[in-house]
Amino acid sequence: LIPGVLGGARSNREESFEDHFLEYPHYTRPRVFQGLEVPSVLLSGDHRGIQLWRRTQSIKRTLERRPDLLEKAFLSEADKCILEELKQKHGKPSHIGDQESDHDQ
Repeated sequence: LIPGVLGGARSNREESFEDHFLEYPHYTRPRVFQGLEVPSVLLSGDHRGIQLWRRTQSIKRTLERRPDLLEKAFLSEADKCILEELKQKHGKPSHIGDQESDHDQ
């Protein structure tokens, strides 16, 4: 890494594609813009809730936009639960995001 390019020591761990996931949505002020509100969890101060929201949104975006990346991603047990819920909710094929997909066998 080039010194000074990323904002902080943890920035490279949260960077897009670092772990084969797209980034979660980012928000700024005002709290409501053109009828769209910042999710309340982001304003809550609940760091664990914010972290879970970010991870869920990251997995959701990847599933919707680049499901091929999920085939390469390491998924924790929590990630697998999030992914399964999202697939059920959005009607995605259940093999997307599995560690061992059909083409690996």
